[in-house]
Amino acid sequence: MPDITLVMEEPGREGGEERLERALRRLEQVRRVNVDRERGLVAVSYEGGGEELARIEEAARRAGYRVAPSPGAREVGGEAT
Repeated sequence: MPDITLVMEEPGREGGEERLERALRRLEQVRRVNVDRERGLVAVSYEGGGEELARIEEAARRAGYRVAPSPGAREVGGEAT
């Protein structure tokens, strides 16, 4: 199960981290989520590869957050860049 860290490019609204966590936990492949708004990081444990990582990024966007994988996250997710 890959563990990745996503960097929030925009911190979102105050209290919005709960909305982000809920949005990510709804995804079938996501097992754990931890949002650290102060540091601007989202730690995610999920099953799958690059396609699932793209779904995670899209769910974050729909929740009002722009996120980008931390360095090395795409390699873990199965898509070397």
